[in-house]
Amino acid sequence: MSTLLQLVATGTLIAFGVGLQLLAAAPQGQGMRYALQLPAVLLYSLASTLFLYSTFPDSVSEGRAMGFRLGGAAGVAAFVMVTSYVWLARTSPHDETARALKVAMKENGRLRKCLASGLSANGTASPPAQSARYEASLKGDRRHQIGLISGDLANVLGVDVWVNPENTRMEMSRVTEPTISATIRYHGGTHGVDGSMVSDRIATELADRMGNCGHVAAGQVLVTGPGELRRSHGVRRIAHVAAVEGEPTSGFRQVIDLEGCVRNLLSEVDRLNGAGEELRSVVLPLLGTGGGNSDSDRTAQKLASATAGYFQNRPHSRIRVVYLLAYTDAQAEVCRSILTELPALNGLAKRRLPAMDSD
Repeated sequence: MSTLLQLVATGTLIAFGVGLQLLAAAPQGQGMRYALQLPAVLLYSLASTLFLYSTFPDSVSEGRAMGFRLGGAAGVAAFVMVTSYVWLARTSPHDETARALKVAMKENGRLRKCLASGLSANGTASPPAQSARYEASLKGDRRHQIGLISGDLANVLGVDVWVNPENTRMEMSRVTEPTISATIRYHGGTHGVDGSMVSDRIATELADRMGNCGHVAAGQVLVTGPGELRRSHGVRRIAHVAAVEGEPTSGFRQVIDLEGCVRNLLSEVDRLNGAGEELRSVVLPLLGTGGGNSDSDRTAQKLASATAGYFQNRPHSRIRVVYLLAYTDAQAEVCRSILTELPALNGLAKRRLPAMDSD
């Protein structure tokens, strides 16, 4: 090979090495800089070998590396390569950290997008413009289904049991608050011509059930009648489950054992079925997520898995379907994804919503 060709080949190798290093330094190279710089070092080593051979053909350099004797320009190139590899090996943990950071930033962006899609212009959560209902049967079990209802609970018709995620003191929210508890309390009462509540039927019955007891255990369930919801929405029972715990000056937090909440809830509904009632459907909000202090994704996963487990352990349960209630588009997307991927379920199918009674 002529000296000119050797110099051209040297320049080409160096150019490729520089290109790899520029790619490693770019944002898209984050997380694989070590992998990109290793071949760059190899190119530089080959380039230095060619350069030395072309510029100093009579140079002599000898040494040992990994049990081999190397001489001339190859010895210099090997020294550069081995030294560079030792230095680059120390950067490998940084690549792993960078990859983990990149994944975390991507997930953070996804969550921010989901959050934004579930907020209205004034920054508060808003339901989707249209409600939808989906159902999926359990594999090998045609009796039982797990489904999803999206939208405001006030628009849900024809479901026998509404679940109220309540605190351990069983104190329902004020009717002016944007909570499931307030929705149930308001629509379950009787109202005057001006819309004000005349009879607070559900909250009064729940207080009677509590008696002199100041609080209940996390996950405990108390069942009341539906008040006016029976006439207006076809509801037969309200199941109040202690899904949040309050602490002085700290507000409320989600209880730890969500699975226990689901088991207690469905067991109580089945107990009433055994006593002669006909409670075939349940709508289950994402327990404890109303205050924004918990993870809707994790909560929906736990509720869906616990419901599937209950049906698998109680194949003769008279409950036919349990719907997760997703208040926002973001929650609906999370629930659809979880129910689609849950191994115990067949595919989700959209169902027609019941029509509102004309009276």
